[in-house]
Amino acid sequence: MKIKVVIFDADKTLWDHYNISEFEDPIKVINKNEIEDAKGRKLKVFPDVRDTLEELKKKGIILGLATWNYPDKTQKILQILDLYKYFDVIVSRDFPYKFIMINEIFNELRNKGIKIKPEETMFVDDRRSHFGNVWLYLGNIKCVEMWKDIKCHSEILHMLD
Repeated sequence: MKIKVVIFDADKTLWDHYNISEFEDPIKVINKNEIEDAKGRKLKVFPDVRDTLEELKKKGIILGLATWNYPDKTQKILQILDLYKYFDVIVSRDFPYKFIMINEIFNELRNKGIKIKPEETMFVDDRRSHFGNVWLYLGNIKCVEMWKDIKCHSEILHMLD
């Protein structure tokens, strides 16, 4: 079945930092793909993320974000990096249960009149440990482990059919 929704994790999936919740103001923009917080912590967006998100949007794919971070930090970082605009639904929680976040994304889409089947969904995360509960509670979602199953984000574009 054709993929209609791609849901991304954020930390270590879209960018190289492991926990944006620890970022402190003021946040300095180094360039469009790199920022630094008040304590000198840096974050760099992975090379082909922007192009991949743009291409997915051009193909009509619904984009979601399911991240274990404080919601205010997630929104702020996405806006600073100009990535916020790509995502149709963002669920950011201070707990690690991705299957709950993905279910929230499904519910939000349903509330907008968009019905998505699990097999029409791809979930991209850098931790395979999240996949078991995703499959157990949500069904046959195509789970892709970043850096193991794929080496760059653009490979997602060839996995949609």
